Amino acid sequence: MPNMQRLTWTGIAMHSGQLPGYAASHGCVRLPYDFSQLLFSTTSSGGTVIIGDGKTPVPRLASNPGLMLAPADFSPEMLHKLGKNDYDWHPERSPQGPITIVISSADNAMYVYRNGNPIGRAAVELGGRGLASRDKLGNHVFTMLEGTTGKPSRFTPAHEEARWMRVTSEGRPVDAETLASRLHFSPDFADKLANELRPGTTVIATDYPVVRKPVARSDVFALN
Repeated sequence: MPNMQRLTWTGIAMHSGQLPGYAASHGCVRLPYDFSQLLFSTTSSGGTVIIGDGKTPVPRLASNPGLMLAPADFSPEMLHKLGKNDYDWHPERSPQGPITIVISSADNAMYVYRNGNPIGRAAVELGGRGLASRDKLGNHVFTMLEGTTGKPSRFTPAHEEARWMRVTSEGRPVDAETLASRLHFSPDFADKLANELRPGTTVIATDYPVVRKPVARSDVFALN
């Protein structure tokens, strides 16, 4: 499998291969050979790969998606229930590398990864009626661009608002500022996080829970 990049430890990966035009794999992502070479030479450990069910629209710019991935390796201490404005912040767990941030309306929480390692978590409250449901965010992906808008950040006025590109939105694309206006979390956490953000940061808003409940062995046998 030339130019293979492992996505899981159970055998799912991206690699070059034949593209027959229909599903012909047990989960791997097959790529044209020339493209797989270019991708292999560009990516690094800790990067975010997003696989969706539908086509991705043309990327669009967004001034601010808000600060917003699955913490199987969060320590028990970092998984205690968070109260309003509570947060955990341990950037020393991974001093360098790409950052991925996820906000889950199901968990009412934000999770921060760097180089694939969990470094932070904060309680999030949703407000406003800017979207179809008061309790929903929808599913959206953004990436941080170079430069700023020159305006103070909604979350931490000591920093300037970053420039973001909307990569994809499920269903009706939401207005980024409307989405950001619905998010409320600790200003101290926002300030700490803003100090670490760099161009290329991935931001994901989702209505799915991030912490999945483990499947009991009896349930697995029942499926068989």
